[in-house]
Amino acid sequence: MSLTFSRRQFLAGGLALTGTCLVGPAWSNTARPRLPIPPLADGTDGTPLDLTIRAGMWSFKPGVMTPTIGVNQDYLGPTIRTRRNTDLTLNYHNTLTEGVSVHGHGLHVPGNVDGGPQLEMPPGESWQPTLSIVQPAATCWYHSHTHGKTGDQVYRGLAGMIIIDDDEAVSKELPNRYGVDDLPVILQDRTFDAAGRLVYSLEEAGEDGWFGDTAIINGALSPVAEVPAGKVRLRLLNGANARFYILAFADNRTFYKIASDGGLLEAPVPMTTMEMSPGERCEIIVDLSGDTSAELLTFFEDDIDEEGEGIVSGLMGLLTGPGQSAPPASLLLTVDRTLVANTVPVPERLATIERPDPDEITKTREFVLEMDHGESESAHAQGHGAHAGHAMSMTINGAAMDMGVINERVERGVWERWRIRSDQGAHPFHVHGCSFLIEQMEGAAVTPDQGGLKDTVVLDDDDWSEIVVRFDHLASDDFPYMYHCHILEHEDQGMMGQFTVTDRTG
Repeated sequence: MSLTFSRRQFLAGGLALTGTCLVGPAWSNTARPRLPIPPLADGTDGTPLDLTIRAGMWSFKPGVMTPTIGVNQDYLGPTIRTRRNTDLTLNYHNTLTEGVSVHGHGLHVPGNVDGGPQLEMPPGESWQPTLSIVQPAATCWYHSHTHGKTGDQVYRGLAGMIIIDDDEAVSKELPNRYGVDDLPVILQDRTFDAAGRLVYSLEEAGEDGWFGDTAIINGALSPVAEVPAGKVRLRLLNGANARFYILAFADNRTFYKIASDGGLLEAPVPMTTMEMSPGERCEIIVDLSGDTSAELLTFFEDDIDEEGEGIVSGLMGLLTGPGQSAPPASLLLTVDRTLVANTVPVPERLATIERPDPDEITKTREFVLEMDHGESESAHAQGHGAHAGHAMSMTINGAAMDMGVINERVERGVWERWRIRSDQGAHPFHVHGCSFLIEQMEGAAVTPDQGGLKDTVVLDDDDWSEIVVRFDHLASDDFPYMYHCHILEHEDQGMMGQFTVTDRTG
């Protein structure tokens, strides 16, 4: 009997690497920059945080300035820190010449402060949401969710990280010194023209979205970070528009995945290779106590075969040829032994996760994500603006995103099963306002590293992915939640739906 493996199953089982290989920068090699650490905006004490959305100029390469946008800075935004059982007040001000909405991705908050496309700030306007943070410690993020412009605005820089703390996570004595042994790592890919300007076009995006040719981390090409000689925590965020990444270290070392989208896993998962889809977050611990450095490699998954052994041959094919020097790692960690190190062993147990009894799951919904290669009449009818005539139409259950239509109505506090698949290719499916549990991914059993709380699940055209989910906050017709593909070009082209969450009446 032949055995088949999903991409995730194969990678979770480990992968032997025999050299350094990754997609390197498009420009010629230069001295490594320091890893940019976004400034910390600490809202744990309830102090309102002023967040100005602005245009800027960012240097991805020394001596070359690139037009960008960001929050309180020229590219990306500060890392917002908050804490469970506190209120977080954000004062967004849009100084751009275009409208912007900003979504708190992964936050369990009501629809009227979720930052969906209905909450777009016109140029010169502001938005002041107060968010009651009630969920466990997690790495979340914020990014543009402007209708039809999400991909363009995120590509130019409108994104940042959110860190939620709580007492339980702190008690685990995990590395938690921001910028020292607890590093934000925002993975993206970008294409630059000869003048160093960003190259992006929704209309010219391929069927799998817009792919950049250069891997960047926190807005830098192949940066270096000095870290202590001990346990180091990397908060990894796939902030790409469309790329799936495969991550590994050049020496094939084991690292420990400790958290997923919605917070800590029940137990650490040892891994040597890990895949991340757009929108996902993973927290890992790497031990540098006996090392001088470690090289994090970033592979573009679409360059690698998806079937079993094909992953190995694909990675081997990316190795440099005889006599050629290997390209630099995406991130180089170098040890500074003057820094105080965290030498506490990784805990055997991390969190307790609530799981519903089967009889608590009262309703099943099905969603099919579809890509139509013909011109979309529904896109024209619904006025999708610049992408209305795009040759690729994106729908869910046959309907393209319509701001005036509520696609699903959900009851608050009730467990449901959602079954999702695509008619073509792999898609990361994101749901607002919640964390969920994956019961099946791409027709396969869930691997331990995917067993925690999630808000993004990968699905494909081979079989169903299944999640169980409960919504604990309200979302009205005026301010509904979204479910959508997190390939941003798919979202902008219509692969998104709206749903409300209400209390039962009568």
